[in-house]
Amino acid sequence: MISVVETPAVPATTAFFERKWLPELLLLVAVILVYAGSLTNGLVFFDDDKAILYNRALQNPSLGKFFTGQNLGMYAPFTWIAYWVGTLISGEETYGFHLLSLIAHAISSVLVFKILSVLSARVWLAFFCAILFATHPIQVEAVSWAAALSTVLFSVFYLGSYLAYLFFARAEAKGAPALPWLFLSLGLFLASVLSKSAAVTLPILIVATDLLYYKNLLRKYWSIKILYFLIAFGFGYFTFITREAEGHDIALESAAFSWADRFFMVCQTLLFYPFKILAPFGFTISYPFTKVGGAWAWYYYAAPVAIAVMVYFTWKKARNNRDLLYGIALYLIPLAVMLPIRTVGTFELRSDRYAYISCIGIFWLIGLLLEKTQQPVRYLVTFILAVLLGGLAWNQTGVWKGGLALFRNCIMYTPNSSLCQCNLAYNELIQADYQNAAIHYTEAIKLDPDFVEAFSGRGYAYMGLQQTQEAYKDFDIAIKSGLSSPKLFLNRGKCLSLLNRKTEAIQDLSKSIELEKNNPEAFYQRGFAYEKTGDTERAMSDYTETIRLYPASIDALISRGLLYYKLQQYQSAIDDNTAALAQNAFLVQALNNRANAELALGQFDQAFADASKALEINPNYTFAQNTLERIRAMKR
Repeated sequence: MISVVETPAVPATTAFFERKWLPELLLLVAVILVYAGSLTNGLVFFDDDKAILYNRALQNPSLGKFFTGQNLGMYAPFTWIAYWVGTLISGEETYGFHLLSLIAHAISSVLVFKILSVLSARVWLAFFCAILFATHPIQVEAVSWAAALSTVLFSVFYLGSYLAYLFFARAEAKGAPALPWLFLSLGLFLASVLSKSAAVTLPILIVATDLLYYKNLLRKYWSIKILYFLIAFGFGYFTFITREAEGHDIALESAAFSWADRFFMVCQTLLFYPFKILAPFGFTISYPFTKVGGAWAWYYYAAPVAIAVMVYFTWKKARNNRDLLYGIALYLIPLAVMLPIRTVGTFELRSDRYAYISCIGIFWLIGLLLEKTQQPVRYLVTFILAVLLGGLAWNQTGVWKGGLALFRNCIMYTPNSSLCQCNLAYNELIQADYQNAAIHYTEAIKLDPDFVEAFSGRGYAYMGLQQTQEAYKDFDIAIKSGLSSPKLFLNRGKCLSLLNRKTEAIQDLSKSIELEKNNPEAFYQRGFAYEKTGDTERAMSDYTETIRLYPASIDALISRGLLYYKLQQYQSAIDDNTAALAQNAFLVQALNNRANAELALGQFDQAFADASKALEINPNYTFAQNTLERIRAMKR
């Protein structure tokens, strides 16, 4: 028979937490109170745009798309289904995503309570860990960020799978039917890795739990454990493949830090998260690893020593204390794949959401200390911490209202982060705040002169400010530094065209079309450049292709209409201007152009009506005044 902790008879002093469904109800209320404000949060143009707005799987969604594609180098079909459900809930509004995150976090909080209750039969300790899990501000990033729905979603399945395994262990100990629980656990684990590959640590946590609490299960069901590990290794390996297919050169990105650097980074990170949990202030999206003069700050070098001391005393004094070892395992194991050992991406080598599950281990260790105090003290501390942490978390949800708030917060805590400066500039660019975008891109370049993306972004800002020469210089630097995108060549081509360097503009615009064959703007801009060089035939071809790709292109319709007029194809000119006016009936240029074509065909009344309407809309439109004078002269 397997040794397992049985639930003891409930003493009267703990009756409060033993009331049926009361702990679960309190957890749900706490989550709603803390995170209700996040329902009004918008999208953050930092992964939200790529993960949701531009995710091809969400455009004309289908199960086939969800399960056969990848986005941002990740294969996460269940997460994409969740994003899709979010759009079904709120349409073009964003509260659907945040509502799903809130619900997932509430379920996870209840699962934490159930897991620790089943494992230890200490209901207060389980509730203490769960209420801190529900309300601690370190959880805000995972719950209040739409793109981080992947984190709370995989965690629901992860914790659900773990709980099902514990029910299996308890049933096995009692001689009750147990295998259905095991198969449920495997199914939920599969759902977890289909939500996010970070779930691959669960088999190790299960083995650690067996070693500490259910040793006989390791021997009796070792073959089924292999299934967990096969799923984990398969999805872990596949993640590296999809990341590299997305363009992440993992070896190159990882080479930014030496293995000695990585050692100090990992040690410091292992202490970083507990420190943030114990001192819950200064949360932001970026905690960069930075050297000063080629050396780390002193606490990086002190971290390995501190960890060695903790390992020594744990081994000497507490190696037989399974509760203590369980807390350490519960912290370290889910965090393992999030440590900065290898680089998959460039911005977030450490992040609050990486500790979403791991923080349970720290809460458990704190709870073990509080368990030694009198019951009134424990209850009071639980209440005070829940209120204080919940207040801090509620306030932190405001940081995620949108990209501007998020990256202003980032700069407040990490002013020397070029990435924070660049991302703030990007969000300002989206808001058409070109002046401030240029300022923050410039600051990013000052902090990191090799930050090529900042030159590209500043070029867009300068274009918005109509500083064409400056925009061209920045696009030129970005392209010569190795960036290659259709948008970048398009914008340098537009600058060259405005600078009257038409031949060079055509080369860039042709390169843009080569990289992205269906962009109507690139064809229009090249048609414009061809027209200015006198190549009417190619200009006509490009305008026509623009209209084929985007029939509502007013600029292309008007431009082609003018070409038709010059070629004396007056009816075609009338048709193009009519099509433009169908998009906007107040286009004075299209009205006047159509009037001139009608005049050439001798349609005086129609020409007079169109020119008169143009002047009605804009009495100062000189071209329409001239057209009316010509009509009157021809009628005399």
